[in-house]
Amino acid sequence: MDHSFRGRILGVVLLGMIVLADAATLQAQYALPDVPPPPVVSPDISADIDELYRRISELEQKIAETQPAAVSPGPIQLLPPCEGEEPPPCPFSKCVGYDNGFYLRTCDLNYTLKIRGLFQFRHYADWRNTTVNDEFESGFVIERAPILFSGNFISPQLKYWYILQASRASGTEFLEEGKIIYEFDNGLQFQAGRFRDPGFLREMEISYARQLAVERSYYNSVFATGVLEGISLSKQNENYRWIAFLNDGRNSGFSSRSKDFYQDNADIALSASTDIKFCGEWAQYGDFTSWPDEERASFLRLAMFWENPEHGDTDPMNDEAGLISYATEMTYESHGFAAFASFVGRHSLVEGQDINQFGSMCQVSYQVIPNHGEPFMRYEHIWFDGFTDVGSGITPVNDSTLNILAAGFNWYFHRQGLKFTIEAMHAFDEIPFSSPNTGFLIDEPGESGQTVLRSQIQLFF
Repeated sequence: MDHSFRGRILGVVLLGMIVLADAATLQAQYALPDVPPPPVVSPDISADIDELYRRISELEQKIAETQPAAVSPGPIQLLPPCEGEEPPPCPFSKCVGYDNGFYLRTCDLNYTLKIRGLFQFRHYADWRNTTVNDEFESGFVIERAPILFSGNFISPQLKYWYILQASRASGTEFLEEGKIIYEFDNGLQFQAGRFRDPGFLREMEISYARQLAVERSYYNSVFATGVLEGISLSKQNENYRWIAFLNDGRNSGFSSRSKDFYQDNADIALSASTDIKFCGEWAQYGDFTSWPDEERASFLRLAMFWENPEHGDTDPMNDEAGLISYATEMTYESHGFAAFASFVGRHSLVEGQDINQFGSMCQVSYQVIPNHGEPFMRYEHIWFDGFTDVGSGITPVNDSTLNILAAGFNWYFHRQGLKFTIEAMHAFDEIPFSSPNTGFLIDEPGESGQTVLRSQIQLFF
């Protein structure tokens, strides 16, 4: 046998040994460990079925043990977030809700609407000396129940404000105030419409929802210029502000007056004021109450009002009703104590009518129970100089002097939002004309000593 033949046989043997070794390795790799031999088939098939169910149950248990724990679902967002870049995107709950009023707004704050409501329910009791009418008058009244709308349109700089009110006597709805406001980048503010005179007496400028007493004073009903129609410019800085208001004359915006341009009190009128802040915050200037958490604040106002005389007006109440008024007012607040003083003068500009009237008013309050109990007192002095007013619509008075003293108590359940006020007032002299909102009724000539007890529940939401 030659060497080549022996070599071929040796190669075949080696190749066979390699194939057998690989087969053994594969069998060892894929063989199931500890696999029991197939069960012996029993003639009784029910035993086999039971064994099958047992093994299925064990397999399901092992599978369950190897599964990961269930993940609880997170909160479901029913509404998508608002979109906007300035300010940052906000959730939908930030675009509608309540913040000192119910509001709707876009997240860029270019369009906003706030709705507020006020409810003032009062009781009046009046005692006076009379021979013709009842000496005692008493009754309940819904003094005010307006709805207030405010917000901005297109831009935060362009704002609007209006109040829908119902007459306390007839219930007829009317627009009490309505104005548009634009704030320039330099802080100058422009207003146009019908609104309370912001440039003369502070008691009239402050909302009736934020008064110290049940109602504004009788002093205010004599000298205030009231709700006017016109345009104003104002600017507020760190320590002072000024206001100029071009309007149609005293009470030109009151609901009882005709509103057309030829039926106004005057062809032109102007009120202007300068407010100086010595210390504190301007926000404290918005009411007559000092809260315990408020720091010391002090303000001074210098104001004037001028009304151009008319001649030949079809309304004799307007004809030649020219006048000029001036006022100085001081406000001080500190940690629950508040004091306010006002002085006003008025001079007739009607030819041949030399009437000079004066008045003063001061009030103090202190929260003896912080944020809740607040007693207060107020004193008013008025010098009529023989007539109830100036101009052609005047009425003579029997007594030019009027002194009124008032004392009351506020209980704040939720600051101005919910409060109860009770107040007693006494006029030491004759009341020359009725002012139903104050509770004072006209006295008979020569009579004096009228007393009014009034109380109010206020809800401001």
